[in-house]
Amino acid sequence: MCLCAGMNAAVRAVIRMGIYVGAKVYFIHEGYQGMVDGGDDIKEATWESVSNILQLGGTVIGSARCKAFRTHEGRLRAARNLLQFGITNLCVIGGDGSLTGANVFREEWSGLLAELVQQGLNIFMIKLKECLHFSLLNK
Repeated sequence: MCLCAGMNAAVRAVIRMGIYVGAKVYFIHEGYQGMVDGGDDIKEATWESVSNILQLGGTVIGSARCKAFRTHEGRLRAARNLLQFGITNLCVIGGDGSLTGANVFREEWSGLLAELVQQGLNIFMIKLKECLHFSLLNK
């Protein structure tokens, strides 16, 4: 668990601003590990879910190093999991390793989508055009 001061404040700010502008916002618990694992590690966030977190140490969403995300197969699983939730934008809060991983993921995004389609994943064909561009905000 990260014990970095200010992480919960950053998480809260991102969640609340996203909700304020009308976006559907998700927590991805345990960082890239949560993206690769999917399932219960990805949960919709609400205004209330980030109330009373500023005084807590660490980060309420956790953090974890993820060997799988360093591989193409791991990033492919992460892309599949994000698409299952309709997620096409990330705000990555972290250091050099987190931001480097995010940049690699952004660079590979369209290729990952093509590979998933080739494998037979129905990527909500109506929304495919929205998914072709992957936005990344580094904090």
